Amino acid sequence: MLTETLQGILSKLSPKEFAEYIDNTLLKVDTSIDVVLSYVEDTRRRGFKCLVLSPYHALYLLSNGLAEGINLCGVIGFPMGFCTTKIKVLEAEELLVKGVKEIDVVMNIQAFKSGRYDDVFGDLVAIVDMAKRYGSIVKVIIESPLLTYDEKAKAVDLVVKSGAHYVKTSTGVLSKTDFDDIHALVKLAKGRIKVKAAGGFRHAVEVLMAIAMGVDRIGTSTASQIYREFLDLREKLLGNFV
Repeated sequence: MLTETLQGILSKLSPKEFAEYIDNTLLKVDTSIDVVLSYVEDTRRRGFKCLVLSPYHALYLLSNGLAEGINLCGVIGFPMGFCTTKIKVLEAEELLVKGVKEIDVVMNIQAFKSGRYDDVFGDLVAIVDMAKRYGSIVKVIIESPLLTYDEKAKAVDLVVKSGAHYVKTSTGVLSKTDFDDIHALVKLAKGRIKVKAAGGFRHAVEVLMAIAMGVDRIGTSTASQIYREFLDLREKLLGNFV
């Protein structure tokens, strides 16, 4: 059954289409610029949808003209999400002014867990409204593995109403995503908003299964490895039909 499912997905996805599902991600705290530059080249060469970086690394690339030919995504309020709205907005605007095209912002989970939904919503709207002035895509991380199903439903509704483009599972720092989280978010999104899955994806099979479940983007720090595995799987399962 798994092999049949994989064959079905692989037959529908070209390497270019597969790469466009992936947000190549590099957020390790001890990352050097040399490693960042290697991810830039991988993103450009493979055609990944964007390269997700810390604000520092994103601004470094843009200030030195090192991001040509790729889309940059910066993380906001990462990874805890509990900094003030003013700080999140300032952080996002500094990136967008310099040329970042997408932002992944962490929802205020402390406010959410306290039932202060107006605070959560106001936080998101302030960021989304500002980002949209720059034509930026906004993905909201709700840290779904830390939420009950009912809380997931409430969080997705808040993100939808905020006007954001994506609801995202997790940072990968505070929690790891599993297929139950993906299934829940796709179901709860009901086509009202796109879904990004992140937090633990290391292999092409996992990415392909997430795509089959209805995910629109995948965030991973092993994008190049996953891309190579995809090509190998395509060759093995489709053979002469590719």
